[in-house]
Amino acid sequence: MVGESPVAVVAAVDGGRLLCRLAATTAASPPFGIGALLVVPGEERAVLALVHALRAGRRGEDEAFAEAQLLGEVEGHAGDFRFRRGVRNHPTLGAPMFAASAAIERTVYAVAGSVAVTIGRVRGRAAAPAALLLEELLGKHFAILGSTGSGKSSAVAVLLRALVAQCPFAHIVLVDPHAEYGRVFGDRARVLDARSLRLPFWLLTFEELASVLAPGSGRVADARRAVLEDALRAARLAGCRDEARRLRLTVDTPIPYRLSDLEGHLRTEMGRLERVDGTAPYRQLLIRLEAVRGDPRYRFLFPELAVTDDMRTVLADLFRLENDGRRVTVLDTTGMASDVVDVLVSVLCRLAFDYGLWSPPEHRRPLLLVCEEAHRYVPADGATGFEPTRRAIDRIAKEGRKYGIALGLVSQRPSELSASALSQCGTLVAMRLTNDRDRSFVENLLPDGSTWMVRALPALSTGEALIAGEAAPVPMIAQFDPLPEEVRPTSATPRFSELWCRPPEGAAALGATIERWRHET
Repeated sequence: MVGESPVAVVAAVDGGRLLCRLAATTAASPPFGIGALLVVPGEERAVLALVHALRAGRRGEDEAFAEAQLLGEVEGHAGDFRFRRGVRNHPTLGAPMFAASAAIERTVYAVAGSVAVTIGRVRGRAAAPAALLLEELLGKHFAILGSTGSGKSSAVAVLLRALVAQCPFAHIVLVDPHAEYGRVFGDRARVLDARSLRLPFWLLTFEELASVLAPGSGRVADARRAVLEDALRAARLAGCRDEARRLRLTVDTPIPYRLSDLEGHLRTEMGRLERVDGTAPYRQLLIRLEAVRGDPRYRFLFPELAVTDDMRTVLADLFRLENDGRRVTVLDTTGMASDVVDVLVSVLCRLAFDYGLWSPPEHRRPLLLVCEEAHRYVPADGATGFEPTRRAIDRIAKEGRKYGIALGLVSQRPSELSASALSQCGTLVAMRLTNDRDRSFVENLLPDGSTWMVRALPALSTGEALIAGEAAPVPMIAQFDPLPEEVRPTSATPRFSELWCRPPEGAAALGATIERWRHET
């Protein structure tokens, strides 16, 4: 279980922390470093502690100390070690401490006996895999946070590829605002963009449709919304042929209807009014409706094809519910206008929740929804975000686990994320953070006993992460596995030092840029 001779003795016990006096023979050159596991043997079980600081004593090199965090207890023997979080009997003063064997390290980090995904190696412990408990990771949500250049996109790719490899019939939707992930999953993914996405307008709730046709706030916007609500209910009723269903129909029921019915109701009601100034909300809605129908940015909502009840096909395509071997939907929102993206993400999140809510338990297929640039959709300042999207994601964060909807929030600015949404994430993956405000925010999110790890955040190298929470067997600093070049996210920054030393390509290259720009391809 342990080495031949002790490397330290317990000098102080303070709650869950230990002060360890290094043995005289090791003080000058300790055989372990930050992140090492130390064992305090006991009669029935051994106590395990994680080293997080080293310092010299007052007498300089003749005395040295290590600070360690209690993790749990190990019992059994080589080949059959068992690790349990929590300590029932604290070590006594003067108790000898030993370096943990490789077998113990594998037991602690490899989460034997549980379903887990391996995403890399524990830093400084080549034999110890960094594994995450799958049920705890997805059942209680997770967040991946890190500054630009910290390897955040690659970490997302490594984790999702590991999930797909572990679960051949996974259902994952990834919102990709920078076209980074198109090649990450190969033929295991379906990439949807503005041209290939289909999300019929009749699937929108009243609030979502109002955000498109009657945006804004105040008395004028409220008047347009009231008119739209009445017209939408009438259009849905006109599209419903089932008498029993008509009795239960609401303004949000996803029943196909024709825009001509919506427009016809608006014109009919407008014609019944005698005062000219009373027609303004109707005229404004009709003008806006005509504008968005002709706007190519909204083509995924208002297709030119006839209205059909293809809700089953739409949901199957979005959430990978058909068995075609493609387990991930990458929703590429590159180039979409901000208001279009807001509506799209709002509808996507709400549909995911409603799918889980209304699925019979025996037929429910759990979904994972991963939001890149999450601070845009669920910002800390509610006034700066798109309210329908914020509410949809907050609802998944708070209630989604009951219905099999998992949430992954990815952001480079955690301090700008909603604390309410982040507090629902049971597992935190924090990569290099150089901003003091972001680090302070992360410190408040960490579970008890892990806050000391925040000091390591500015010094993490690219691809390293502090991982703590429900899915981590113990808090750890892990190095994510490298990805082959051909499947890495395309997030590399253009190299100024190279490109500025080459002459520009000229008119042909600029013409190609303009062509892509105009056609949004």
